[in-house]
Amino acid sequence: MHKKILLLACSIPLAAGLWAQSLSPQVVASSGSYGTGGGYSLSWTVGEMAATATLTGGSTILTQGFQQPTDVVNGLLDLSRDGGGSFIVYPVPATDHLWYGYEWDTRGEVTLTLHDVTGRDLGWTAQEHYQSGKAVQQLDCAQYAAGTYVIDARFTSASGEVRTVSRQFQIIH
Repeated sequence: MHKKILLLACSIPLAAGLWAQSLSPQVVASSGSYGTGGGYSLSWTVGEMAATATLTGGSTILTQGFQQPTDVVNGLLDLSRDGGGSFIVYPVPATDHLWYGYEWDTRGEVTLTLHDVTGRDLGWTAQEHYQSGKAVQQLDCAQYAAGTYVIDARFTSASGEVRTVSRQFQIIH
């Protein structure tokens, strides 16, 4: 009888471990990274708000957050609609890359320009033909100094109607 209970008690954690979800170190934050070497691991984030403490016991670490790879853009495709379309930038603040996304009600041309906070044109322009759906692109921010910037999206519909939307963001290095 005791052997059966002992066997059952040992097999439940083993079975749970086999079917458990595998979690790699990932944290939702505006920026961050994770690395290992020499028997140590380091995880850091910018913009994450810690609500609970990290607990450790032996080789087990329990933390409140999940880091995401830098090429995953959560929430950017959930554009809120205002009037004839939407325009959003992510993450704010940005480090090396900024994602921008837009969606309009009709097809047309989109022209994007980048300015510093004083309104000086920084020479970055993107022109895109828009057909339909949500469009997401990436801007390399590594070449720009830390500071506040504005990205303008000018949408010209096929019928000639013009709409301009501006989004302010910060770059930190």
